[in-house]
Amino acid sequence: MSEESEDLALIPSRALYGTGVTGMFADSLIRKYLSFLAVSVGISVTQMSYLRAAEGVSGHMLQLYWGQLVDRKGKRVFIALGRFLNGAILGMLIFVQAPAWVMALIIGSAICGSIVRPAWSSLMGDYTTYFTRGTVIGKINALSQIGSLAAMFIAFILSFNQVGQTTYESFKLILALSSGMSIASGLMSLFIREKPSNRDNMDLDLWTVLRDTRFRRYLLTNLLYGTGLAFAWPLFPFVIVDRLSLKIWHIAAYSFFSAATSMFTQRYVGSLMDKIGRRPIVVFSRMILTLGPIIYIVATNWTHIAAAEILLGLGMGAWMSSGPTYIIDLAPVEMRATYLAVNTAAFGLSSFIGNLLGGYITYNFLITGGILQGINSGLMISAILRFTTGLLFFFIHETFQPHAKAKFKQEYCESAG
Repeated sequence: MSEESEDLALIPSRALYGTGVTGMFADSLIRKYLSFLAVSVGISVTQMSYLRAAEGVSGHMLQLYWGQLVDRKGKRVFIALGRFLNGAILGMLIFVQAPAWVMALIIGSAICGSIVRPAWSSLMGDYTTYFTRGTVIGKINALSQIGSLAAMFIAFILSFNQVGQTTYESFKLILALSSGMSIASGLMSLFIREKPSNRDNMDLDLWTVLRDTRFRRYLLTNLLYGTGLAFAWPLFPFVIVDRLSLKIWHIAAYSFFSAATSMFTQRYVGSLMDKIGRRPIVVFSRMILTLGPIIYIVATNWTHIAAAEILLGLGMGAWMSSGPTYIIDLAPVEMRATYLAVNTAAFGLSSFIGNLLGGYITYNFLITGGILQGINSGLMISAILRFTTGLLFFFIHETFQPHAKAKFKQEYCESAG
């Protein structure tokens, strides 16, 4: 646990916020629309489970490799590399619609995400101290979320007058926007300040990370939770596209509400963590996500999906602030990207398992009552798994002691006075 003094933190800059806003603009469009794009070109439930599983492996497991490089070589260069490559891949998606090629490029985009995420999460640690970590990370994430709000608003305006069913052609302009913003984010990242790496000649010993008992407990808990969380992921797009036949503007509208909720949550939950500790927010972020699959089961129009996404935005906002804050608390300063990458890799393994199980069980064991009934059953299984595994987060270690902050301030004043 790092208790750096306040004057060691870098000051957030316009380049940092600009990188976050433009990157989140691109990422929010990717998260919301790539799976629907895949459905629109004709992939099946089983193929979707394979695709989501492959995304999980490539987008999460590869962070083990990139996290090591980030700790050795620095953060900025990998943020730029991932953003530039992602922009190129999204641009290529505009010109292909064969299912196999679409799936391959979506996986390629996930690989680009595996380059950016450990670098970005580790970079945020350079701008924080032990006593301000929740507040600063919450602020950076919340301001970055403006990009998501802008993306969903623009997608809504562009698609509001859409006529007919959602097809591959419906996504081309959105892909172009996402590609451009990803490249813009890479350009701005070149101007970010970062603390220098001090591990350039050191080899990573994974056992050093896994011997950390507090981190190991969180890792195992997150792995179990990720399986239940991902169980529903291959199923959500089929509710949206096949059952409810929602248009692009519907998706943009409810995604805007979700992004707004997430931004509001991150802005205030960060400072709350610096008062009451990390674990209560971690627990809350996991448990509230149980409600998402349940609402999807009973949804009959897009407003029900909007309600589900608002709740999911609340949970994901708390997760996006509490997760990195908790792990940065645990990690030695020189190994932050590695700790973050190991956690993400474990979560990627669990999401790989969850995605495969979600598609396989839904299609092969629950389909006797019809495909939609099978999807409903799969969503209920996910809700049960999310709830039961979410309870396990009550048993992780607390990394922040509120009384330590008052003690530090008292000692600092005495030394200064």
